[in-house]
Amino acid sequence: MSAVEHESILSDALLRQLMAVGQVDILVGLPTLNNAATIAGIARAINSCFIRDFPRLRTVMINADAGSTDGTAELVRDASFTEGDVVQTSQPLRTLHRVNAPYHGLPGKLTALRTIFAATALTQAKTLVVIDPAGPATTPDRITDLITPIARGEAEFLAPRHRRHPRDGALVTQLVRPLVRAVYRVGLDEPLGSEFGCSGRFASHCLDREIWERDAARFAIDLWLRTEAVANHFTLGQLWRAAPSAATGTTLRQVVRQIFLSLIVSLRAHETFWRSGAEGPAVRTWGQDPGTVPAPAEWDYAALGQQARRDIAEIRPLLEEVLEAPVLARLLDDSPVTDAQEDELWVRMVYAFLVATSQGRATVEQLADMFVPLYLWRASTFMSRSASDTPDLAQARLDALCDTFLRLRPALASGWTVGK
Repeated sequence: MSAVEHESILSDALLRQLMAVGQVDILVGLPTLNNAATIAGIARAINSCFIRDFPRLRTVMINADAGSTDGTAELVRDASFTEGDVVQTSQPLRTLHRVNAPYHGLPGKLTALRTIFAATALTQAKTLVVIDPAGPATTPDRITDLITPIARGEAEFLAPRHRRHPRDGALVTQLVRPLVRAVYRVGLDEPLGSEFGCSGRFASHCLDREIWERDAARFAIDLWLRTEAVANHFTLGQLWRAAPSAATGTTLRQVVRQIFLSLIVSLRAHETFWRSGAEGPAVRTWGQDPGTVPAPAEWDYAALGQQARRDIAEIRPLLEEVLEAPVLARLLDDSPVTDAQEDELWVRMVYAFLVATSQGRATVEQLADMFVPLYLWRASTFMSRSASDTPDLAQARLDALCDTFLRLRPALASGWTVGK
C-alpha cells in the first residue's frame, strides 16, 4: 500500500492534525469506546512516560475513538498537559455481522486499529504501542516497558505475558496456546490480547494485508497480529504484565465461537507458512516474572459439562459429518479413560474441525457453532480432573497437552485443503 493509500484511510481532519505533528519516533494509540472510568489516568500515564523517559524523542498519543458517548474523548483531551500532546480521531460505530460483540474488544475496534496503524505509517513512527483502555491499571512504567524493547530494535512485536494459575484461562490453555505453539512452532504464551508494541515496519507491513477488509477480522485481529509476526519472521518478544480483567458483555459460548473463527482467519492467512513445518522465531521475555501464582477463577464446571453432554447428543448427526467414527464413539462413551487418551481425543477433534473448515463440509459459522459444546466438554473435564491438583501438577497437564497438539500436528497439515 502506498503512502497515498495509507492517507486515504484517515479522515481529512485527522490527516491535517498528523501533518501538523510531522514525523515522530514513538506513537501510542488508544482504541477507545466509552472508557471514561479509566481513560484520564491512562492519558496522564502516557504523558508522564513521554516526559520522564523519552524527553529527547518525538512522541505523540492518538485516541482513535469508536463513538464514545460518555465523554471519553473530552477526558483524554483534558488530561493532556499541553494541547499538542494528543491527537484525537472519531470513528462511527459499525454494525457487527453474525456476532454480538467482538472478543476482548470493541465495536469499531478494527477501524480504530487501522487508523492507528495508518497514522504510524504517515508519521513514520519507529515505535508503536497500543494500550488497552479497559485493561489493568496503566502506569508510566508499564508504558515505558512496552516501548523500550521496540525503540532499541530488540523486538519488532512485543506481546504481554501473564502469570496464570494453570487452571485459569481454560480457553487459552486448552485451545489457543497449545494450538498456536504446535501449528506455528513458536513458544508464545499469550496468543490473545488487545495490548502490544510493534515496530513501524511491522505496522506498515500489516497495512498492506487484506485482513482489514474481512468481516471476521473484527474479532480476529488480536490473534492475527501475533501470528502475522510469527509467519513473517519478525523478531518476537514477550513482556510480563498483570493479568487482564475478565471480558464482560459477551457470553462464554459467544467467546468460544469467536475464537474458533479467529483461528480459522489466521490459519487461512498463513497456510503456506505453517503447512511447510517451518520453525517460528525465538521468543525473548522482558520484565519481572510476578512469581506468585494467582488463585483460579471459580465456576460451575460440572453443570457446564452436563449441558455440553446434552448439546453434543443433540448434534450427533452433524458431528458424524466431521468426526471419524472411532473419535465420535470415544466422545460419546462415558467409560473412564486416561489423561493421555482424553488429550488425544480432544486434539483429534480440534484438528478435525479445522480440517473441515478447509474442505467446505459446512460453513465456517456452522462449524464454529458445532465446536462450542465440544470445547465446553473439554474445559469441564479438564477442570474436573485437575480439581485436586497442585499448581505444578496442573501445569504438567498443560505441558502434556501441548506435546499432544504438536505430536498430532501432521493430521492437520495433511488434511488441510489449501486455498479454501
